[in-house]
Amino acid sequence: MADEADRRIASRYTDGSYLARHADWHAADAPWKAAHVLRMLRRHDLHPARIADAGCGAGEVLARLQRELPPTTTLTGFDLSPDAIALAAARSSERLTFRQEDVSRWDGEPFDLLLALDVFEHVPDYLGFLSALRAAARRFVFHVPLELSAKNVLSGGALRRSLDVFGHLHYFTRATALAALEHAGYAIVDWSYTASGVELASPTLGNRVLKLPRRALFAVAPELCVRLLGGYSLLVLAEGDRP
Repeated sequence: MADEADRRIASRYTDGSYLARHADWHAADAPWKAAHVLRMLRRHDLHPARIADAGCGAGEVLARLQRELPPTTTLTGFDLSPDAIALAAARSSERLTFRQEDVSRWDGEPFDLLLALDVFEHVPDYLGFLSALRAAARRFVFHVPLELSAKNVLSGGALRRSLDVFGHLHYFTRATALAALEHAGYAIVDWSYTASGVELASPTLGNRVLKLPRRALFAVAPELCVRLLGGYSLLVLAEGDRP
C-alpha cells in the first residue's frame, strides 16, 4: 500500500499535472536561489569543481550558476520528471548536462557539491532520501521552506494549499529541518534565513499584504517573525560522510 501511495504522489511530476500548474517549473525563482547559493559558497570560500542539483526542475539555477563560476566547473542536473528534463534540455551546454535519474541512487564519483533546493519536503520518505543522498556528494546546500508558522497553522487552509499546489508533503520549522538533516547523518556547517515570502512574487493576497510587516518584524526579531508570520525559508550548508 505504501508503494502504491508513493507512486500516486510521484505521478503528479510525470503525468503533466505539475507542469500544468507551473509552466516554467519555478524557473522565475532561480536567479534568487542561485544568488543565495553563491553567497553561501563565497562566505566559506568554497570552489566546487563538480556540482549536482537534485530535483533540478527546468535547470535555471544551474544555468545561472554556470555564468558566475569558473569555466572549469561542470554542473549536472537530476530530476525524475520528463517534463522538467525537457524544459532543462534547452539550457544544456558542454559544462551543463541533465539526467532523468534519481540522484540518491548515484553510484559514480561523489560530486564536490550537491544542491537540494526545495526538494525533500516533496519526498514521502524524506529521511530515507536524505540518508541515501549522502553518498552522492561531499558537501550539500539545502533550501527548505519553513511553513510551520503560527499564521499557517491558524489559517487552516495554508498547509493544504501547499500540498495541493506545490506538492509539499512535510512542513518544517528551522529546528525540525536541522534536526532532520542531523538525524539523516549530516553535519551542519552554516545556515541562514532567506526571505522567500518577501522577496519573491506571491500569487496570494495574504502574502502580499504581509510583506511589509514581515520585513519590519524580521529586522528587530527574526526568530519571532519566522515563527509567527512565516514567509521565510532555510538555507543550509552541510557535510555528510558517505554511508
